[in-house]
Amino acid sequence: METLFIAAVTVLVVGYGFVRLRRADEAARRYLESGQEKPLQLAHLSETLARVARETRTLRIWLESPLQAVRDHLATDLTRTDEDIEAFDAVLLDASREVGLYLAMIDGLQPHERQELEALGAGVGAIRGAMEAENGAFERAHVKAPGRPPMDQRIEAILRELTRIENALQGQGHVYR
Repeated sequence: METLFIAAVTVLVVGYGFVRLRRADEAARRYLESGQEKPLQLAHLSETLARVARETRTLRIWLESPLQAVRDHLATDLTRTDEDIEAFDAVLLDASREVGLYLAMIDGLQPHERQELEALGAGVGAIRGAMEAENGAFERAHVKAPGRPPMDQRIEAILRELTRIENALQGQGHVYR
């Protein structure tokens, strides 16, 4: 009887792990099949602003994974475990850190480079404001903050701003090849 119980628990644990693995594979496949990124047009930018454009795209693409994690967390999941919640907290921490590093990179630019970003319409004020509204970090306790949109919509707004910045940096000048 004891052996049967241990076998049943083992099958359940392995099955649960398999289901989670399939979900992750499906999410990765959807992302990869979602479309191709067009190459950045950076020839008209200084080396520093070209780096900003690359970092902007990298962050935008990277934040799609935490966005999906937030959506998954918002969905009812009766199989959610303490490990899932800890992993979600880690995702939010990583997202906060990456956005913070991006803003720190912008703050580290020379004043004339920041002015040029603003002149190109690529200012980061909205992203900075969004992070200030989060008190500097995304937290599980504020996924559904009263009086505010759900966190997935707040992260989507940051993604839209990153897309706007990326487009503004590419939209200047004409590159002929």
